[in-house]
Amino acid sequence: MLVLTVALSTVVYFSDQVSYMLRTSVIGFPEHAPFDGTTYPVKKVPNWVKLTTDERKMTYSELRPELLVETPKYDPTVISKSTDGLSWSSEADNNVRNTKITYSVPYMGNYMFDGLENAGSHAAIDIKIPTGTPIFAIANGTVIKASNQSSGFGHHIVVRHNNVPSANDPNNLVVLYSSYSHLSDVLVSPGQIVTKGEQIALSGSTGTATTPHLHFQIDTDDAPWHPFWPFDWNDQQAAGGIDFFTAINTGLGREKALSTTVNPMKYVQSYMSGYTGVSSNSSTSASSVVASEGPVTATPVVSDSADSVASEVIDAVVEETTEVSEPESVEEVAIEDVAEKNILKFEVLVENQYHQLKDSMYKISLKNSDGSKFTGELNGDINISSFKGNFEAVKPVLSMADFDANGEYIGKMRDLNLGKDKIYIQYNGLSTYSSWFDIIGNKSSKFADVPAGNKNEEAIMYLVDAGVVNGYPDGTFRPNNTVSRVEALKFIFEGIKEALNEGNLPFNDVSESDWYAKYLYTAYSKGVVNGYSDGRFKPAQTVNKAEFYKILFNGMGVDVNPNITEQPFLDVATDDWFAPYAAYAKDLGIIDPSVKYLQASQGMSRGEVADAIYRLMQVMK
Repeated sequence: MLVLTVALSTVVYFSDQVSYMLRTSVIGFPEHAPFDGTTYPVKKVPNWVKLTTDERKMTYSELRPELLVETPKYDPTVISKSTDGLSWSSEADNNVRNTKITYSVPYMGNYMFDGLENAGSHAAIDIKIPTGTPIFAIANGTVIKASNQSSGFGHHIVVRHNNVPSANDPNNLVVLYSSYSHLSDVLVSPGQIVTKGEQIALSGSTGTATTPHLHFQIDTDDAPWHPFWPFDWNDQQAAGGIDFFTAINTGLGREKALSTTVNPMKYVQSYMSGYTGVSSNSSTSASSVVASEGPVTATPVVSDSADSVASEVIDAVVEETTEVSEPESVEEVAIEDVAEKNILKFEVLVENQYHQLKDSMYKISLKNSDGSKFTGELNGDINISSFKGNFEAVKPVLSMADFDANGEYIGKMRDLNLGKDKIYIQYNGLSTYSSWFDIIGNKSSKFADVPAGNKNEEAIMYLVDAGVVNGYPDGTFRPNNTVSRVEALKFIFEGIKEALNEGNLPFNDVSESDWYAKYLYTAYSKGVVNGYSDGRFKPAQTVNKAEFYKILFNGMGVDVNPNITEQPFLDVATDDWFAPYAAYAKDLGIIDPSVKYLQASQGMSRGEVADAIYRLMQVMK
């Protein structure tokens, strides 16, 4: 089951990371206010030991205020303390119990429920809280990720904090990334500046989790992605084919986690009060991370299902101990297998921005709770609407017949008005939301030959504003002009701000003085392109669709699975050399899913190339 979860998480995970890479390198993020200390990500938690069975199942807003207490201090000596000898008549002893329950899994802990730090490789702290608990930014920062994925970390947020004191030295300024996972609702968007103590989300149990909790983590700038996870499925296989729980409990990847994360609550508590600032003898700019960003070469195990096991076991302990005078201790509770529940979940893919009055697309996928395709039947209709009333769903009521064989539905919004909104889904009395998106005003075209309503207008305007492409001196863009092989390389490398290298080119039809020499050498040295058997590269030859999608993915360092079992298009066989690239482009939405014929030998125009790169950037957000 774990293998399936990882495979289905790959596209979502990679999308988030490439979105961050493209966003930082092409557009950049706004700078936030200087560091002025920290605050807890959760302000109040339930007094778990005093709740009844029914109250422990309530949401945050349903609990009476007197049942909530200030978030307890994270203290490893308390969390690891045995419950043996604790009295139920002692308020101090009950505070110990409540602290142990609240911090269900400590930093670098395991799932043996011993409360010991550095006894495993769980790179975060799990904070047990009810659904709907307000979540706050721990420090001033800029949101770089606001994901709405349905598996792994679920709905989660990553905030980048520039020029903050390191965990061990207040005079050493570094970049850190705080992340907040398994949320029920994300209230911020990528690029948004947040301040210390600003509410950014509501807690939940989205992703691979069966009980509500907050997976709170802080990564260093050395982590290759955020939130970082210290091992992947391949690491598990190399360790003897161990399962996810065993990997955590035996500390698989511990050293890697220790070198790329910090104890999040310890960090927060170090700078909460009495903070007087740090010296300015060291600085880290927002642009410094761009140079270190690179292609993701491994698919992390983002399954966090074991987090919920801890909460479930502790729930059982609390429930039992409220009925007897001397409770069974947490340490003695046996771990029971938790079966994957075949529960329908909705995965909603939207863009960060839509344009006013322009019909816009979104995608809904039916998923099981483990992230796999939902194979059951719908028990009633699915109602689609605007949460804030800023658009109208073209088809507001869906049935099973509206979803394709993959459990996916491509929907359309119309009559969009300015404002912030999200898609609201109602099914069987339950509600699901997409992430927030902005509806902005339409921009007038800058080019005489790209009139309003042109099919590539939005993509061209976006990439021009981002500095990825340019028009011609005569005020035209020439969207219908075909793109040569070397022009395609320039489009792609400019899009990701690839560092260009110089060297000897092995092709007999190019010169190192040609304008494209650096692009071509960089692509050749990275293994993105090769020449022909006669020693030529044919730089002026029009790039066709088959070549372009291979160059696109190879140029960005994307590992595409070479094995496909179904034809992605009616005119593409599964054994065609370009079939995996075309299939992946279709899966990501770079190629419209409704297209039936690829026409692989057809040349790509400037407008089509711009549209493909733009779609990739939007899908990857």
